[in-house]
Amino acid sequence: MSFFWKGRLNAAPSDLLKHYYAEQMREPDFLDALHQWDKAQVVVLGEQELAPPETIAALVDAVAAMEKEGVVPAREALWNVIHGGEEYIRKHCEEEKSGWLHLGRSSPSLRVVASRIAFRSLQVQIMLSALALRETMIDIGEKHVETLMPGYSYVQHIEPGTFGFYLMSFVEPLERDFKRFESAFRNTNISAVGTGAAYGIEFPLDLERMDELLGFDAAPWNARDSIRNYDYMLETYMALALMHNTLGRIAMDFLIWHSAEFNFIRLPDRLSITSSISPQMRIPYVLEFIHGTSGLITGRLMEALAITKTASDQLEMATMLPAEFWKCADESRHAMDALASSLAEMTVNKERMAQCANDHWSQASTVVGFLVKEHGMSYRTGHQILSLMMQEVADKNIRPSQVKARVLEDAIEKYTGRKIAVGQDVLNRLFDAMNCVRERKYRGGAAPERVADHIAA
Repeated sequence: MSFFWKGRLNAAPSDLLKHYYAEQMREPDFLDALHQWDKAQVVVLGEQELAPPETIAALVDAVAAMEKEGVVPAREALWNVIHGGEEYIRKHCEEEKSGWLHLGRSSPSLRVVASRIAFRSLQVQIMLSALALRETMIDIGEKHVETLMPGYSYVQHIEPGTFGFYLMSFVEPLERDFKRFESAFRNTNISAVGTGAAYGIEFPLDLERMDELLGFDAAPWNARDSIRNYDYMLETYMALALMHNTLGRIAMDFLIWHSAEFNFIRLPDRLSITSSISPQMRIPYVLEFIHGTSGLITGRLMEALAITKTASDQLEMATMLPAEFWKCADESRHAMDALASSLAEMTVNKERMAQCANDHWSQASTVVGFLVKEHGMSYRTGHQILSLMMQEVADKNIRPSQVKARVLEDAIEKYTGRKIAVGQDVLNRLFDAMNCVRERKYRGGAAPERVADHIAA
């Protein structure tokens, strides 16, 4: 039984109660965070001389003994995780001294302060991994600003682009994700010390000094808000889910591109497995993991939101929300590291990408643009002309390289009644997919110089 329950309860806690009350919080980061607050509490008690000198000395000795033994293993040996510091100190001195550690604190405030300390540490680790991944994307993107590939819509060719342009399209959401984590960090790093049981304290603890020692840079106006509302945790879950939604989409693209039908990329052996039945298979397994992690974290976000559907004084959220986040944070970092390794080590089949970009009519909109710019047609007129032309070529599996200028000239005449000579040389230039990419030279475009500007920025 917990040491402070004995005066009120007559039976030892069941294993089920131990699981719900303590086991879910038995994480090293959380235990270390509790210890940080215990140390800060002892420092403030001593600096303000709120407790007798011999009490402060005993508390300091007990804290030092725990650190010598090892904070995490010492606390793991105690079943009441939340009050483990006080329970440990009781073994070194009587209650009259150890009990001072709880001045101005409560079980909810212990959970929330430690969760905020642990969460902000995890947030920083996630942000560092996200920065490293973003840096890798930029580095690889820079190497492929002229690596021609088809662009897709509904898994069909739409317009040509480059692999560098594709990668840089994910650099921007990663930057927005980073800003979301910055916001979550700011809202997490609000102090909850001195909140008592949610209605403030009647003791003159130097809370500003406590905040300084614990690294909190903002203070609450309302004690109940700081330990009854958990939106900072939800914001962190949300930021993580949004980021991994993006990473999961990249992983799915790469899984498709790794297939024999596409053959755009190839992951190295060390990131692949093979089938136990079909030896010809070479499976980019880490991509499956990255994609699966996206679903796992989205599910955790839904769980987190559901947990908060309570009366505003319910406290199970303080235990259950952080308990699930440890796994999310670990899986997130593993997934980001795996994606960074995949990007850095994959082989890009430039020839196959270029062939697909040139062979499947992703140049059609560029021809429409030519009719607008060179012959003064409206975009819709040009679009209709190319629609007629596609019936004669794309629908019959004729490739751009096989088309003669008269096919376009006939479509123009059929739709507009005008006879316009295009010329084979002009048509060949229009059908060169890389020329199409270079035409996209305005803001946000896929032209290599625009992508280079983006990378430089």
